[in-house]
Amino acid sequence: MPAQPSQFQIKSASFTADRIGGFETRFFNIKNQIVEINIYESIYTLALTGNITVVDDKALYDEIDFQGNERLRIELVGASGDAEVIMDKTFIMTGIESENKASDKQTVYTFSLLEEHAFISSAEKLRNSYRGTISEIVSTIALSQLNKNVDASYTGGIPSIQSAIRVIIPNLNPIKAIKWLMSRATTTTGSPFFLYASIHDDNLRFGNLDTMYTQTPWNQTLPYTYNPANTNLAEGLSELEQGFTVTEIIPGQSSNLLRLVMAGNIGANQETTNLNTGQIERRHFDVLRTLKNLSTSNIIDMEKQFVYDDDFTLKDKPLALFDAMNIHSIVSTGTYGDFKSYHDEFDKSLLTKKLESNVIKNLLLKNTMSVVVPGTAFFIGKATVGDTVNLRVVNSNLEAGSSTNTDELLDKRKSGKHLILKLRHTFSGERHKVLMEVAKLERDR
Repeated sequence: MPAQPSQFQIKSASFTADRIGGFETRFFNIKNQIVEINIYESIYTLALTGNITVVDDKALYDEIDFQGNERLRIELVGASGDAEVIMDKTFIMTGIESENKASDKQTVYTFSLLEEHAFISSAEKLRNSYRGTISEIVSTIALSQLNKNVDASYTGGIPSIQSAIRVIIPNLNPIKAIKWLMSRATTTTGSPFFLYASIHDDNLRFGNLDTMYTQTPWNQTLPYTYNPANTNLAEGLSELEQGFTVTEIIPGQSSNLLRLVMAGNIGANQETTNLNTGQIERRHFDVLRTLKNLSTSNIIDMEKQFVYDDDFTLKDKPLALFDAMNIHSIVSTGTYGDFKSYHDEFDKSLLTKKLESNVIKNLLLKNTMSVVVPGTAFFIGKATVGDTVNLRVVNSNLEAGSSTNTDELLDKRKSGKHLILKLRHTFSGERHKVLMEVAKLERDR
């Protein structure tokens, strides 16, 4: 078998500590000691995490007296030495995950990694008052407390439907405060907003599910392909074809309707008590109405959605008409004059939006899977979480006839456009492998 080409190079990798003067004064070069690097991305987290495995044959970590506050700087480039930088990040090495003796003179360490702004967040609490739209307050906290700019271009120009509020952060660290605020932000369809970090830049990306889900897959013309019958024939493919070959599919938890029912995500009674007026608003939440709103806004196709079956009945009644849970919230209008507080809504129809946001998040998780692919194309295409990816998965349970075309053999549940929820980049030797967790709300065609 011919040797496979290198997929990346470590241009530099070094670590230091403030107590020895930092990178400007003294650092240790560990480029040639690295065994493996794992970097994790997620639309649910505001920072990259990871781990690095190194072989220590010089007692460096004893010399530096490792304490869990060291900084690691990594720069990766493409296969050729003069290629574009594909990652340039600095992490805090927060601890030792494992330590094993490889020989009498060698110890293998695995260190956990965390971006510095997440470490900063863990060390402080907010008790400040803020006024403005949710996106404005989130951007203010991110910049002032985490030194991070927020890139709102991933909203597609769709703002949060909630108007300006005034809030006092209830003694939360900056990242928890941001997540608390983000849980109130929705589009007109009830779709949630996300704030997340990417391996490709140093900003925090601000996006919503409506925009994410409707975007064109970054590999629309070159789908990642999985054919169980040809998994051992990769060496016969061209280099480009190998780069878009799925090497493994790991099914996730799927089709668990009961869990959604018990969480009140299908049908629920929702009540809101206004302490200022004494009024109690009651309304029934019906998931079918939420899905129809998504369809009306061209986010999904109702005929292809496979997260809720409206033909299913219990006791001769559609499931969505049951109240599987009572959800009660308390508001107090007028607390801040003309400004709303965290839970307030002047428009009563918006009181359901926070519930809809959680429901849509959970519907998305009803059908997930993990896919392992070569990582080269991810960096060339600048793909990341929050993007969509095109997959072609052959159904191994179907028998092909002489007149069967390729599309007829595709697994409609697993093929087509998926939203990328999480990524794990593994750099080992000269290979870059990506494990991506993906999800979708519709069958393909």
